[in-house]
Amino acid sequence: MKFGKSAMEKRLRVFLDTSALLSGLNSPTGAAGVTLAACFANNFIPVISPQVIEESERNIARKFPKLDVPFQSFLLLPPEITPDPTLEQIRRAYQILPTSDAPILAAALRARPDVFVTWDVHDFFRKDVRDRTPFPILLPGDFVIQYLR
Repeated sequence: MKFGKSAMEKRLRVFLDTSALLSGLNSPTGAAGVTLAACFANNFIPVISPQVIEESERNIARKFPKLDVPFQSFLLLPPEITPDPTLEQIRRAYQILPTSDAPILAAALRARPDVFVTWDVHDFFRKDVRDRTPFPILLPGDFVIQYLR
């Protein structure tokens, strides 16, 4: 049983998109890998969506077959898996991010994480997207600097 300050601390819920997850599995000493290690150490709650699982499985099968075992280990943590977003939630997310990543954004919006970690600077780091999301969107390196130092 925990007492004192540690018993009162809430673990941060960190939404990982496919790019951050696969990068972390592929490069354990890189920033995304350090983020995953912190999840394995129970410092943070990793949050993913069913689409992140599907995209990861597809990319592992096609491009990164050696990541299959580490990915299965990650799923055994287990991460918090959000419900699939509804069509209406995806439509709202598409108004913010009109790309194929709208379902990922919709899942993150539904999950309400404390932070969203991604390598997808092209889509998620647009000013209008960042201004319209209620959580910070960070690169893995920025997450490490802000939350692990």
